[in-house]
Amino acid sequence: MEGERIRILQMLKEGKISVDEALKLLEALEPQAGEAEPAERTKAKWLRVRITERGKDKPKVMVNLPVGLVDWALRTGSKFISMGGPDLDEMGIDLNQLRAALMYGGSKGKIIDVEDDEEGHRVEIELE
Repeated sequence: MEGERIRILQMLKEGKISVDEALKLLEALEPQAGEAEPAERTKAKWLRVRITERGKDKPKVMVNLPVGLVDWALRTGSKFISMGGPDLDEMGIDLNQLRAALMYGGSKGKIIDVEDDEEGHRVEIELE
């Protein structure tokens, strides 16, 4: 089933299907009520953001967001982005594609780990 998800996301990336079509296909792959999801693959429940200063263990910023809230924010944000603000298309950011990857990508763990040498900050984002 993981290969099918990857294939759907690849078709979306290549423009062969729309975001709505991709979401419908991905949702159709979700287990139905009563079906057990494989034990090794569990959905992430939290999006965790940590910002630390170089040489310090204690995070300067620590944010834990339920994945359901992140999903809602991405869905809502994609509806209102056309009303103004930064041009995400110009920046190469597709909120629906990001949402599909977060919600249906199926992987937990660190998704971003960036260090800013000038400011001395480290940003870590992970799904748990």
